[in-house]
Amino acid sequence: VVSTLDRSEQPAVVWAPASAADRPTPVLVFLHSWRSDYRQANTDWQREAVERGWIYLHPNFRGVNERQEACGSELARQDILDAIDDVSTRYRVDSARVYLAGTSGGGHMAMLMAGYQPRRFSAVSAWVGISDLAAWQRFHTREGQPTKYAQMLEACVGGPPGTSAVVDAQYRSRSPLTVLGRV
Repeated sequence: VVSTLDRSEQPAVVWAPASAADRPTPVLVFLHSWRSDYRQANTDWQREAVERGWIYLHPNFRGVNERQEACGSELARQDILDAIDDVSTRYRVDSARVYLAGTSGGGHMAMLMAGYQPRRFSAVSAWVGISDLAAWQRFHTREGQPTKYAQMLEACVGGPPGTSAVVDAQYRSRSPLTVLGRV
């Protein structure tokens, strides 16, 4: 999928029933977890889509949450929309039945997408998603030392909370707790 923001190619896994070429078909968009990417095996979710005759879409949205382009960035959010739009050009998507789900980092992103794009999804299911990134960073900092998850998050937003107004704005814009309140 080509990003409409930076023209980079973003991979995705897509499965569609043959009937999706001719008949409006629901789409299950499943989002990978925090430390993974589109290659993460989510066979239970894909199997459910297959059994229901739905399209299954598993976009990358910039991969592992360890760099600024990932972790709920504007680029990552647009990657999900671009992947849905791409699938919609190849299949007859039932736009009233676009379902979004994810666990952990995927749950974080599912909630974030619900806040930023509430009209694009019929339903959103977020499992153990991170809702407040600043609180999560503090939780993963032990005796003043950031653990692996805190380090990954700091790489995404530019540092720990309180570093600067710019960094704090990144924590807010990428935290579902902040944007869900707008819906």
